Order: sequence, then C-alpha cells, then structure tokens
Amino acid sequence: MLVVGRVIGPHATGLGTVAIAAFLTVEVFGAVLFPDALVQLPGLSRRHRDSAVAASVLLGAALGLGLAAAAPLLAAGADAPEVVWLVLALAPLVPLSAFSGTVSGLLLREQRFRLLSMRLLLGQPLALGVGLVLAARGHGAWAMVAAQATATAVTFALMAWGGRHDRLRPRLNGGALRDLWPVAGPQMAGVAVNVGRYRVFLLALGLAMPQASLAVSHFAFRLLDAALGVVWQCAGRLAMPRLCALQHDKEATAEAYGDIAQLQALLGLPVCAGIALVAPDLVAVLLGPAWAGTGEAARVVGIAAMAGVLHGDHSSLFVAAGKARRNFQVAVALLVVPLAALAVFRPETPLGAAYVWAAQCLVVPPALAFLVLREIRRPIGWLVGKAVPAAVATAAMVAAVLLLRNAVPMTPVPRLLASVLVGGAAFLAVAWVALGRRPPRALLATAPRPPARDLPDRRAATQLRNTG
Repeated sequence: MLVVGRVIGPHATGLGTVAIAAFLTVEVFGAVLFPDALVQLPGLSRRHRDSAVAASVLLGAALGLGLAAAAPLLAAGADAPEVVWLVLALAPLVPLSAFSGTVSGLLLREQRFRLLSMRLLLGQPLALGVGLVLAARGHGAWAMVAAQATATAVTFALMAWGGRHDRLRPRLNGGALRDLWPVAGPQMAGVAVNVGRYRVFLLALGLAMPQASLAVSHFAFRLLDAALGVVWQCAGRLAMPRLCALQHDKEATAEAYGDIAQLQALLGLPVCAGIALVAPDLVAVLLGPAWAGTGEAARVVGIAAMAGVLHGDHSSLFVAAGKARRNFQVAVALLVVPLAALAVFRPETPLGAAYVWAAQCLVVPPALAFLVLREIRRPIGWLVGKAVPAAVATAAMVAAVLLLRNAVPMTPVPRLLASVLVGGAAFLAVAWVALGRRPPRALLATAPRPPARDLPDRRAATQLRNTG
C-alpha cells in the first residue's frame, strides 16, 4: 500500500483507505469466529470442523450484504461518492475471508506453518503487482481495492487447497457449535474489536480530518503496523497451539509463556525502536515529499508501541486458560482509550493523530502485565528478566545508529541503509551474548503436538465429557 500510495497520491489513497477500512472492519467477524476455538478444543471431531466452516461462511455472507447496504452511508460520511463502488466491489469477498479464517484454525492446530505462511509469501507480492499495474494506468483508488481483492483471493485458494484433506462438508450441528462457543463467542468479540479497532479509529479519524491528512496518518501507522504484524504473527502462531496443548499443566504453561514473551520482546523492541530511528528517511525514500509529516508521526507511534511488546502473547494465554472473555475486555479497552482521546483532543494534523493513537500504549500494557503475571503465578521480576536481553540489545542498536548518524553526514538513502546494517549488527551481536550464545528458547523447545487429526464423533464426545 505504501508503494501504491506513492503512485496514486494522497487523495486517491484516502478514498481507497475508507473503503478498505470498512471491508476489513466487517470481514474480521467471520474470519475470527472459530479459529482459536478449533485450536483450543480437546477432542475435536469432524462435526466440529464442518459446522465451524459452514457457520462462519453463512455469517460472512450476511456481513457482506450488510457492507453493501452501508456503502452509500460511508460515501456520504466521507463526502466522496466514489466510495460506494469501491465498497460494493469488496463486499462479495467477505464470505471468502470467513472460510479462509476458519480453515486457518484447523491448519494452525495441526501446526502446518509452511502453508499458513504462504498466504503472505504469495499473496502480498501478487497483490502489490496488481496494485502497481492499475496505479500506473491511472486507476487511482481502484488500485488499492484490486490489491486487497487479490490478497483475499490468494488466501482463499490456499486455504481451500490446504483443507482438502479434511473433506469438509457443509452442515450445521448445534451440539458442535455449543462445544466451540465458550471460546468462539468471547474470542470473536475480542479479536474482532482488537483487529478492527484501528479500522474503526481510522473511520472516526476520517470524519475529523481532510482525506489527504487521513492518508498521511494512515501511512504513519502502517509503517509500524506492517512491521509489527510479523511479530504478532510469529508469537501467536507459536503460542496458541503450544499453550493450548499444555493447558492442563500450569508450570509447563508458565515456562512456555515466558519463552514466547522473550521471543516477542526480541522481535518487537528493535522493530519499534528502528521505526522511530529511521521513519523520516524511510518516508523520504519510499513516498517522497508529498508525504511530509508521515515520518514524525510514525516516530511517535514507534516509541509508544515499545511498551506493548514486553508482556508476551496474552491472547493465546487467556484462550488456553479458558478465559477468552478477558481478550474481549482488553480489546474494548484498546478501542475506547484512543477513541476517547480522539473525542477530547480532536487532532488536526498527522502528528496530533499519532499522539492520540499512542495513548493506548501508555494505559493498557501495565494492566495486561498484571493480569498475565497473576494468571501464570510469576513475579514481575521474572517477566523483567525475560525482557532484559531484548532491552540491552535494543539500547546497543540505538546507540550505534545515533553514533553513526552524528559522525557521518549522509543523504537519506545511504543513511537508511547504513542505519539498518549497523543497527542490525549491533543488535544481533549484543542479543547473542545476552542470551548466552544460543537462540531463544522459544525456537529451540519442541512444541507439543495436538491429538489425532480426526476423532469419531462418539469418541470425541466422550473425551469432552471426561475433560470437563
């Protein structure tokens, strides 16, 4: 989107952003309804699989119709009639996204990480190529819509291919859905709010700021969000099946959680600090002078986000512990805080929007750390110890980059490349020593495997009764 936005300009990017934000806000409900419940449920059977896929696709179809009906309202709110057709083009993709999200839960339970990773390795380059072709031909906001449609279609094709061995059949079994609902219900609400909170914030911001300023703010957030997405995906993909498989062993769960928290800090802290250091140069190289202001806004968000990567993957922990309602409560807090700040301060510049968005990073993480430590029965010093290697290595990275920039005057492109190389080398060297000259434990530990892929329905029901 950054590259496509440079070609089509801030105004067209603002139009595409409104349509895509609306689509992503709606499609997440179907996509996240059952995946975590399918990973967490002991004794998963074929009726659970079939019913989860069928229910999510039906929900996706209803959501797609609702999105299409809301298109005129979105266009009127943005004062841009073109938004109607952009939204209508995206609405039919919602059921496909719901199917993909549910099947991804089955693949995650089986720890088929290679296939799951292909969604990005194939989908993102293809989406970028389609978007750039249309952008170069002057199609404006349609280039962004086409890129989103390509990514969604590729993901659907991969999930359909990956789930073919399960021989999924469209059926709805009330008992199976009831078995899944204790996790699916609150987790759907929590993850939907958590994933959709940025899109809702973006829509609200679009009603308060000109479209060009909205596009600049959006790209500032996306600079960090795109990089941190790797961190969240990595930690969540490892944590969810591992912690769910250990859900009846409290001590083993705590140790596995500590390993994941250490890995998340090692990945997240240098990303946040790195964006804060190089964002102005990155914007100058990628986007050009038309996007002035994006770098400083991204710098503010990067500094604030450092607090959010230190307490580990709380979402997977609460699902494994059977307390998925906490994820919903956390997600609501992460939505309410920036919206309240937006209503109070009414920012008019991208930098002001960044300060408003960063408010959640100062309020929510301390409370999350308290809940996590109480759940796994560990002291605060234990969690601090897990973060020390990442903190020390990140400090070394920052010092190395600042020394380089002060000592050698350079233009943006060589300064950006030199900062990445020098900072990365300093981080890796110090982190390796701080970890005792070995990789992080989360990458060394053998992940416990889930039960057999398919249990007969009667056997699965017996196992469910025996596990409470």
